[in-house]
Amino acid sequence: MLDIRYRIDRMRALHALAEHGLTEAQARQLNELHQARDEDGMLTVLEGATLSSPAQQKLEILRQAKLLGERLTQLSRVIPLPHEKIQELYPQIRQIKLAYERLSTEADRYVTRV
Repeated sequence: MLDIRYRIDRMRALHALAEHGLTEAQARQLNELHQARDEDGMLTVLEGATLSSPAQQKLEILRQAKLLGERLTQLSRVIPLPHEKIQELYPQIRQIKLAYERLSTEADRYVTRV
């Protein structure tokens, strides 16, 4: 299961969006960026693509997860560890993960119906 707080999992999820309306050139570029581990580049390619509605929503969730993940990383490098600030982020993380999981289920149903 993906944990979209982490960059590597977000990149897997971004790479999976290649199946949702990218041109051949965009899909190739996305694959190259995935191999280079360039999350920002992947986001840029996907922002310029014509994606289905569920894929667009996933992209937005992944952008939000990136911001939260970066914030968690920043906080984890502070000594002493700011436990209270980290705890404040967890409800947002749970909300984003739940939205992504719900959307993944809806997207699977959407693709199956077509």
